[in-house]
Amino acid sequence: MGYLEQFAQRTFAEETERITGGAAGWQDPPEIRLEKVQADGYLVIHSPGPLQHLTAPWPQAQPHAEVMLELKLPANHLDRKEMERALLRRQARQVQRLDDQDASWLGEEPLWLVAPHLPDWLKQMRAPVCFAPGCYWIEPQWHRFLWIAANELPLVDELIPFLLARSGQALDDFGRWVAPRRPFEWVLPMLD
Repeated sequence: MGYLEQFAQRTFAEETERITGGAAGWQDPPEIRLEKVQADGYLVIHSPGPLQHLTAPWPQAQPHAEVMLELKLPANHLDRKEMERALLRRQARQVQRLDDQDASWLGEEPLWLVAPHLPDWLKQMRAPVCFAPGCYWIEPQWHRFLWIAANELPLVDELIPFLLARSGQALDDFGRWVAPRRPFEWVLPMLD
């Protein structure tokens, strides 16, 4: 860290309480330990055109080179901590892309979070905007991401990877629907 940065931090530490009349104060930051920061996967977009004609959420991937995917299956937690961890992984990927590609990249890493349903706490906290069955934009814009509620998605072949996140009756319905469409070798592990 440079001298000027240290000087600025020391000035904040010495002056903040006096300037604000005790309304605010400086605190040295704790170390933020980042353990393994790895997304569940990425969708790499090779040819965006054909995505336009598929069922949502697929068309939303068209403007991007990649989409970060986070899977929250029925046994996973759907609390705020898990959402914040997904957002942190996205932020880490954005920095990684700037390091790996170049600083001229002006994009924002798209994040799709796939889960059985949209939790009530998220509805209250962020006011999701539904644009297609089971597809919700979660705002605000600078932290925008796509929540895919698998239980609400239509049963169509092109959505099978997303439909695996279903739970309860919706999962049972999916199992009955998908069994005749897929080979036995695929259906058996899915049922397990």
